[in-house]
Amino acid sequence: MKENEVTKSANSVKSILFSFMIFFSANITVNAQDDFLKELLNTADILNETLLEVTALSDDEENSIGIELEKQILSDMRVVRERKFDLKKIFNDMMSYVDRTNINYGYKVVSTDEVNAYAIAGGRMFFNTGILDFLETEDEIAFVMAHEIAHNELRHCIKRVQYAAIASSIDPSFGEIVQLAYGIYSMPFTKYDEYEADELGVWLMKKAGYDKQGAVDFFTKLEELEKEYGIDERDAVNDFISSHPTARDRRDRVKNM
Repeated sequence: MKENEVTKSANSVKSILFSFMIFFSANITVNAQDDFLKELLNTADILNETLLEVTALSDDEENSIGIELEKQILSDMRVVRERKFDLKKIFNDMMSYVDRTNINYGYKVVSTDEVNAYAIAGGRMFFNTGILDFLETEDEIAFVMAHEIAHNELRHCIKRVQYAAIASSIDPSFGEIVQLAYGIYSMPFTKYDEYEADELGVWLMKKAGYDKQGAVDFFTKLEELEKEYGIDERDAVNDFISSHPTARDRRDRVKNM
């Protein structure tokens, strides 16, 4: 990674965006505020994507981050054998359809009652025993796995690391990037990220030979579980139990896919 070049380029992009906002804010008429805001947001999106491209990490770098991040996460967790479902078969079925073939996809089952699964940069996935006990069919757990794979296929995980590196305003070393990744891996994704991962997850599970009804059934079960958890009881590291978007919202979107 060319750290100095990345930092200089990232700062240049941020400076352009800031200058753009200052200039047009000073010259805009009141009647044009709505149109200006729309254009500003569109421009910000373009510059934001440019910033992510400038600071992009290679697949090898992402894989290395994933390896070290997984070690830290597992330092206080107990890895156990698969139970109830043949996750290896489901995983192999999914791998035939991924686009990011240079990413070292893999998974671990960890012993905890929390009903959850989550992904980190570098293709690593974690399935809690709690979610395996909670689900009933192979199609349900296939959707969960497809959803987690989708987060990495869509680069949601590594983009969060990039954002953290940019926000830190430092020239991060590899070790510092891993620590940044560890500090943010438990943060929930945005609702738009979740919607995207649901959509790609449904496509992926169907391509791998699983029934979309498994996704619908999963969110139906999750809706009942949300009532038990409540917003305040939500575990920080949870890709599914959340106040927004709700399981009902996501189930309804899946039905219409």
